[in-house]
Amino acid sequence: MGIFDSIKNAFGKGEAEADVTVPPSKLLRDAGLDPSGLTFAFGTGSITVSGEIADESQRRRILDVLSGIGGIKTVNDEMVVPEPVAVPTPAPEPPVVVLESAEADGDGNQTYTVVSGDTLWKIAERMYGNGSHYMKIFEANTDVLEHPDRIFPGQKLVIPEL
Repeated sequence: MGIFDSIKNAFGKGEAEADVTVPPSKLLRDAGLDPSGLTFAFGTGSITVSGEIADESQRRRILDVLSGIGGIKTVNDEMVVPEPVAVPTPAPEPPVVVLESAEADGDGNQTYTVVSGDTLWKIAERMYGNGSHYMKIFEANTDVLEHPDRIFPGQKLVIPEL
């Protein structure tokens, strides 16, 4: 539109020019990009885009679309690519280990010699793979044990089969 057309429009003569402004988020959507994490700021002949984006290829595509907007001479890039979050790998299952203090008796049962720091729960975890079976060990050793919470280093316990 020339200067004479502007004067005509100012005095009411001539056609009013239709507003063809398209928001940048619509232009990005039309280009197959998701603008939901972006914000835009406008200046004279410039646009600033900020927010998080997935990767560098998305950055280039966004900048290409925005630089194609009529009247925009400068595109200020304040977009960031977040650092990837490391997903922890699960710890491997500990193997069930029969300890050196476990041995077989003449009846086919295993015996275990209590060491410092042991509990019936820990012994059941080692021997059966599940600490909740500690009462089986206690019941097999009522001749040696008075209470499941009272075991002492050096005691020999029978470890029954489940």
